[in-house]
Amino acid sequence: MILDYRTVRRCLDMKGAIRDVERAFRLFGKGRTQMPAKIYLDLKAYHGDFRAMPVFVEGMGAALKWVNVHPGNRKKGLPTVMATVILSDPRTGFPMAIMDGTQITNYRTGAAGGVAAKYLARKDSSVLALVGCGEQAGTQLLALEALFVVKEVRVWGYKTEHIKAFRKILGKKRYKVLTAKSIQECVRGADIVATTTPSRKPLIRPGWLKEGAHVNAIGADAPGKHELDPRILKKARIIIDDWRQASHSGEINVALKKGMIDKRMIGGELADIVNGKISGRTDDKQITIFDSTGLAIQDVALAYTIYKKAKRQKWGRFINFV
Repeated sequence: MILDYRTVRRCLDMKGAIRDVERAFRLFGKGRTQMPAKIYLDLKAYHGDFRAMPVFVEGMGAALKWVNVHPGNRKKGLPTVMATVILSDPRTGFPMAIMDGTQITNYRTGAAGGVAAKYLARKDSSVLALVGCGEQAGTQLLALEALFVVKEVRVWGYKTEHIKAFRKILGKKRYKVLTAKSIQECVRGADIVATTTPSRKPLIRPGWLKEGAHVNAIGADAPGKHELDPRILKKARIIIDDWRQASHSGEINVALKKGMIDKRMIGGELADIVNGKISGRTDDKQITIFDSTGLAIQDVALAYTIYKKAKRQKWGRFINFV
């Protein structure tokens, strides 16, 4: 089965994505998955990179995602992140589906942020801050809308035209949407902050976050990238998605390399919280941070649901692979 971008998008909804991703983390924590480390192909001459992400999740299948990150693509009218997913039957190796993975990547990342906020953010969170205003910011917002009663959203982006384009896509909302002139203005007083930039220098400084705030740190996905001042990490409860990936390329990677934090200061992995092995937020004044690097278990969880729905509805093109 071949599933193009439109068909995949037709099969996606954020509430379902949150359920699928939470289930994937639960299985991950129970050892019912296999997920080798990402393989990076860094093409500095082309100002981008590729990643190969193989995975198996019990009851969902085996998959491989081939994904790129090219920050300059906006100027060419292309998404920064694009992907293709091959979903195979683990019993035979037969490729059940080849599908566009661009929206899967966006939705599974938003859904992971939603799962983290469910366990780590205060239940009465209502003011959201989006630092960055691309595709990832949009799906972070979709996930948070599905879980919290939102009253206000602040948006900051590097360029005014990007903010305007993002707000146009958002359309009319039942809550206030404000454009922040600075990052400090954006995050100060916010209950939940989602950072989705490719920054290699700290954007958020100590003292800007309110007591009890939660941060979904999404942007750091390669060595050297980080969005939070390491001094914030030293005082916060940090939850990661996977130690191997987070220590190599997540929000914590720079602080670890500089010796500003060590592994003992990491609160644990999200899978352990989902499985009830450790607690999430421990008090209302605590600042919590979810370091999201993006796991292949999230991709196969959504890909499997999309495959089942498309097959049931007879969407997509059916071809013989053998």
